[in-house]
Amino acid sequence: MAKLQFTVGGVDYPATNTKKALEFIGKRWRKNARISLKMQGKINTGALYNSMKVFVGANQHAMYMNMTPKVDYWEFVDKGVQGASYNKFGAEQSRSPFKFGSGRGKPGLRSAIDRWTTQKNISGTRDEKGRFIPRKSIVFAISRAIWHRGLKPTLFISGTWKRLRTKALNILAVAIGEDMADALRQSLNKDKNIETS
Repeated sequence: MAKLQFTVGGVDYPATNTKKALEFIGKRWRKNARISLKMQGKINTGALYNSMKVFVGANQHAMYMNMTPKVDYWEFVDKGVQGASYNKFGAEQSRSPFKFGSGRGKPGLRSAIDRWTTQKNISGTRDEKGRFIPRKSIVFAISRAIWHRGLKPTLFISGTWKRLRTKALNILAVAIGEDMADALRQSLNKDKNIETS
């Protein structure tokens, strides 16, 4: 992995301000995403919440910041899933690239719901006649409802970035400008015939 740096006149100079700006933006984005999850009641085991780590790096093309959650279902939570029958949650859900019944997803909705009911301690409730409904029947009913109506988007990643984007780009522009000015100043200082201040 490349270092965060600028090259001026064949000499590398550290991009210290840019690195700090990317770290600041990443931490702010993560904080906002976590607040969004919490406010929407989407913290169950905490795996998604805790999987958001900020990483700043560079490659041959660019410097970057990554905060992609490390659980494989994060995009479904963020963008929602279209239902096999209808979209209960409006236009944002209709724009989701994911859809129940498309045949392209991984199987396992029912087992995931079963784990969720265990974690939430939903062991059984009563029907309209007062009889207990076994957890297996509850899991089936919940899975069927989700399959037909889909999952509501939370926009905990994409929505929080959309709100943060303009401010983040301004912070980054200032940091890059400061680093480039420092690099040019240091480069010019190496020339004994040029005086900089």
